[in-house]
Amino acid sequence: MLPVGAGAIGTQARTADSPVMRMLDELNHPATAAHILAERTMLHMLRGHCNSPIAGYADTTPDGRMSLFGMVFKRDGSAFVRSHAWGDPSDPATLGSRVAADLLHQGAMKLIDATRK
Repeated sequence: MLPVGAGAIGTQARTADSPVMRMLDELNHPATAAHILAERTMLHMLRGHCNSPIAGYADTTPDGRMSLFGMVFKRDGSAFVRSHAWGDPSDPATLGSRVAADLLHQGAMKLIDATRK
């Protein structure tokens, strides 16, 4: 399982810099951007931080649905909660929210809070 957003490259530019914005648009991969949004929405709802043992992986299934698998671990790996859901690729934030809500229902916050101590 991977850390949320692993392997994605982010770019930024001044919005008024049209030539650079056009160039960056060529680099954008909409499916990857949607996957990252689902993963980061999950992370945000879990209130994850740099030391949070949170993993997430979003992908698009052959039938066109988006899949998000999320896990939260106890620091020593002796306990974890996991969730897997599918959703509409045009609404990745809702999928991320659903997976986060399920993880929280299973006790993810207790595992995350233990890393803050």
